[in-house]
Amino acid sequence: MGRKPKSTVKAAIDEAQPAAPSETDDAGRNTGPQWLERKFKMLENGLHFPSDERLKWICAPFEVRAETRDEAGGWGLQITWRNRDGVAQAEVFGRELFAGDCKEVRLRLSIGGLTQAGDSWSRQKLAEYLNVVKSSRRARCVRATGWHAVNGRRVFVLPEVVIGEADEDVILAADGRDRAPFNRKGTLAGWRETIGRFSCINSRLVFAVSIAFAGPLLDLVGEDGGGWNLKGPSRVGKTTALRVAASVWGGDELQGASGFMRSWRATGNGLEGTATQYSDTLLLLDEMGQIDAKEIGEISYMLSNGNGKSRAGRDGSARASARWRLLFLSSGEVGLADKNTEARLSTKAGQQVRLIDVQADAGAGWGLYDELHGDTSAEKFAEALRQACRENFGHAGIAWLEWIIDKSRRDPEFSSTIQGKVDGFVAGWLRALPDAGGQVRSVARRYGLVAVAGELASAAGITGWPKGEAERALKTMFESWLADRGTAGASEDMQARRQLAEFISRHGSGRFETWHKAAPRKNEHDEVEIEDVLDRIKTQNSAGWRRVEEKAGGAGKELIYYLTDAGMRDALHGLDFRPAIKALCDAGMILRDPAGKSMVTRTPPFSGKSVRLYMVPGSVIGGEEVLPD
Repeated sequence: MGRKPKSTVKAAIDEAQPAAPSETDDAGRNTGPQWLERKFKMLENGLHFPSDERLKWICAPFEVRAETRDEAGGWGLQITWRNRDGVAQAEVFGRELFAGDCKEVRLRLSIGGLTQAGDSWSRQKLAEYLNVVKSSRRARCVRATGWHAVNGRRVFVLPEVVIGEADEDVILAADGRDRAPFNRKGTLAGWRETIGRFSCINSRLVFAVSIAFAGPLLDLVGEDGGGWNLKGPSRVGKTTALRVAASVWGGDELQGASGFMRSWRATGNGLEGTATQYSDTLLLLDEMGQIDAKEIGEISYMLSNGNGKSRAGRDGSARASARWRLLFLSSGEVGLADKNTEARLSTKAGQQVRLIDVQADAGAGWGLYDELHGDTSAEKFAEALRQACRENFGHAGIAWLEWIIDKSRRDPEFSSTIQGKVDGFVAGWLRALPDAGGQVRSVARRYGLVAVAGELASAAGITGWPKGEAERALKTMFESWLADRGTAGASEDMQARRQLAEFISRHGSGRFETWHKAAPRKNEHDEVEIEDVLDRIKTQNSAGWRRVEEKAGGAGKELIYYLTDAGMRDALHGLDFRPAIKALCDAGMILRDPAGKSMVTRTPPFSGKSVRLYMVPGSVIGGEEVLPD
């Protein structure tokens, strides 16, 4: 049979197209060109198109399940297919990906196991099909797990299930490779009788499980996200606590609940996508030591604030940034301040409020545990927990969401009730701390929310804990954090005191010149003796002077450091300078002049003029070092 000219095939296709490029169904929806189904054929072995008077194979079979609309109004397609092992796959592709040659779509389909012809004609035909294919089914597409409003109704979206009632299908737009494993194994009763029972009386385990329940409450009460880092030596039980928390939400067949956990070994950009897959639930990050120390501060802000970086789209316009709400729990032998020190960065108070370091060791002699529930060693107890987390996971989180949605439907004041319970816990914890600063109150409120989550989950019959168990554990954890912090005041004040003391301790003999009381000695030729000249020029990068002075009332002598303005700014590098100076004056670490000013006027030796200096007692570094006159 002779080869039919290309122009003839093209003419036949053109003739098949109706005068009107598209039609609509009874609902007025665009259904695509009529010629599409007459030319493209989706057969059992895949998509075909006529070429040279025969059907030419383009790719393996797939189905356009729905046309989607996202929360910003953008359209897309949900495509389903089976990979080479016959496992069902599904992914949502934005319509903007079909504008060109569909290269990215074809790549993602190939990665997902959809076999495609490799010639350019087939690639062109696949792109042509995807650009005009139709579906009468509609679905709402969301980019993050968690709470979403669909036509005025609140639903909670997970990869394989939507909890709540919506009047249209809702799809989570994340491919199977990136989805968090919200899988289930075992039973809720099995989880409660093992993990729930083992956690009871163990403050750190109750704390971890309660954090897992707290995530869905953030949006209900309008609270910000944030995280904790369980800090302590290796083998103390930190990862076990994360594993127990993970068992609330999911895991996988191979690793059990551990499969729900993620690692700190990632970039900030990589963690953006991860955060959207755990929104309104719990993100678990193991081994803080693996993160680049230069990124930890910014990541703590990013995860807590719930916003990714702004980026440009394909046409240069601003693209919607990733958004999420979550609590996160981390583990590490080091903490936030340690990582910042490693990168030679100061630790900001805002970082410490967003990512809270807590001691993993409970102080009972068994590492993280207060109670072993009949086991003879912490190792055996940890193994019992690991086994329980392999056999039961994912059910508690689903039961919790169903309870919240039912409670919210029956009680319009449910959110206000949660807020009132949080207020009550925080007021009780801070009753003995009337001067607590805003940072402490903010952290107390986050602990309070977690305590309420644990108590409500117990009231729902999920945990098996007695009433008050979560509140007692979270109060213990808050008090432990406050004791480590050392003050209920502002963190910046404490940081200023620490930095000034460390600066003087480190540079006391290197950057502070000795203040001579007498004029320099001269020899018989009226020349200054060389020893005094050398004493003056040996101090490099001077921060000021030091000298021994009589104490007030003649009660002995003390060493006084006089810092120049530049020297003090060096000591307080990274801090808001004026508030730090006020805090140091209030703490007696800077001695005021008689008029109450923070600087005194003195005439240093050899200078010949008066200068303004900060006067710091040597006792700031402990003890009362005395130098000879």
